[in-house]
Amino acid sequence: MRTFAIVLCAATACLAATAVRAARPGEFDQVAPAAQAMAALLPKGGARIVPPYRDRAAWEAFARAHELDTKRILRWGEEALSKPIAPFPEARYRDFSTNGNRSRFQAENGARWNRLTRLAQAEWVEGKGRFLPALGETIETLAADPTWVLSAHDGNLANLLGRRITIDLASSNYGWQMAEILASFGEALPGEAYAKGVAAVRARILDPYLRMARTGEYDNWWALSDANWNPVCHAGVVGAALALPGVDDADRALVVGSARVLVRRFLKGFCDDGWTVEGPGYWGYGFGHFARLAETVRHATRGREDWLLWPEARKPAMATPMTRLCGDLWPPVADCAVDVRADGRLTDWLGARLGFPAEPPTVTNRIDFPDAWLFDPATLPAAARARLAAQRPADLPPRTWLPDAQILIGRAPDGMAYCAMGGDNGVPHNHNDCGTFLVARDGTPLLGDLGGEEYTARTFSSRRYDSQLLNSYGHPVPRPAGALQAAGGKAAAKVLATDFTPAQDALTLDLAPAYPSAPGLKTLTRRFAWARRGQAAALTVEDRFAFEAPQTFETALTTWGEVTRTGPDTLRVALDGKAVDVRIAASAPWSLAEETLEGNPLGRRWKSLTPKRLAIRLDQPAAAGTVAIRVTAAKE
Repeated sequence: MRTFAIVLCAATACLAATAVRAARPGEFDQVAPAAQAMAALLPKGGARIVPPYRDRAAWEAFARAHELDTKRILRWGEEALSKPIAPFPEARYRDFSTNGNRSRFQAENGARWNRLTRLAQAEWVEGKGRFLPALGETIETLAADPTWVLSAHDGNLANLLGRRITIDLASSNYGWQMAEILASFGEALPGEAYAKGVAAVRARILDPYLRMARTGEYDNWWALSDANWNPVCHAGVVGAALALPGVDDADRALVVGSARVLVRRFLKGFCDDGWTVEGPGYWGYGFGHFARLAETVRHATRGREDWLLWPEARKPAMATPMTRLCGDLWPPVADCAVDVRADGRLTDWLGARLGFPAEPPTVTNRIDFPDAWLFDPATLPAAARARLAAQRPADLPPRTWLPDAQILIGRAPDGMAYCAMGGDNGVPHNHNDCGTFLVARDGTPLLGDLGGEEYTARTFSSRRYDSQLLNSYGHPVPRPAGALQAAGGKAAAKVLATDFTPAQDALTLDLAPAYPSAPGLKTLTRRFAWARRGQAAALTVEDRFAFEAPQTFETALTTWGEVTRTGPDTLRVALDGKAVDVRIAASAPWSLAEETLEGNPLGRRWKSLTPKRLAIRLDQPAAAGTVAIRVTAAKE
């Protein structure tokens, strides 16, 4: 069974940044043996992934193999040269602790760190020393910043004010980037940049982690978590430990050994079928960093240690790539945007590594750290290269069923696809949406789940479900007796039946436990039936309910598209030149009410559209009844 952190969102746990230390983990006794094993496998003196700056032959070969767009890389470097690095934006940092805004600091500080990478990349490809002075200045400035953590992860300003040093999503990866740059450029850097940069990575990343690993007091909560923070931060810490010059070999082995033990907690957080309830975007972030961590260790140990081959890693590696609906559309679960995408480069890489349907991996014409080195097809193991050469990519199947996650996906040759989702309302980044669904054509989401909204301080507070995009009102689910779904793990869908045949897939869910406040609700079931007819398919969603006494009942359709009433019981929903037809049937007379939903959706594309809710309401209270919708591809 899947297991989840007890907090609503992993980020919430660190907002207060308290100084309470975690209990000594049960796995701690495994850390020392793991470190000893890693000491025998890791090379002496570290294992950076970026070639030495002065090895011009290596960089010229890298540029040719990756077909680098050197003109663009140099233009970015010259733009960075055109103005000095901005000072640390402390006022923006304090925004989050005073008004909940995290975006302004992240934008301004992100630009400062972006300057570091652009200057380094430009110097790597040109190799004439033109960018070295500015690169050194940037390293010294960043090394002197009061903190490298994000403001949203330092709500009480303990890091900013120097009361403690924690490691977060940003600082761990800043440390890895800085360590690789320092290792590559070395003494070619001017002034005190090299020494100050090394000291900063030690103080902000390696020393705090080594103290945890030696004492077993893992006071960075993510080290003992199954959330994405675990592999993200561990990837940065391990990458920094392997790359940073001057680190003792025993310390490197201790960091990697500790990560080897504790990152398994992350893998235990997946459903039994490999799905992550936080969705494809978070999978790309979390499992993507696990893959980066695994590949970094595989490179360092010359293939003798391969964490992607762990049995508990295979299902998480495969489940999300197999849930693509159609086009480039994926299930928009939890806080994902409706157009969320799994990382295509990652899915292709994993397909090649592990042998499941995916496109052959390719390289980009950019130096994207660290993927340019870790997900380079030239570095695939020999067995994976041979397998890739011998087989053609396979099409996704007409059906994908993830029983533990309660996700059913159907695909038709005419480009229509749907995703039905059960689940529960007690998961990280939860929406109250048991029984939600999405219908799409050729990658365009036409009907159903609207996705998440931009994060604010409210998002991770007691007022989270004030949002219509997060509570059940803004989802295509029933509203029995005017009740909305409850939050928490007890508000869960139960699979009553599945029936999968060549002609039809059917899934029946019990949704009654999601509505504990609905007075007198006896039963509430939702049945999805996906009927295949040649090249086409039709989806029927039928709700059946029963109360102890007559009550109001409605179900809803939600959409970003334009809705046209085409008949007494028919609608057409269209978006971006694609359309579906909807036929509504009920056990009693009904009415249709359309309204605009409130919310702050993710992504510029969706901010330009209007989210709509179409309530299908029985005209009179009823003790029992049905409401069904049938969705088909609109004829052009």
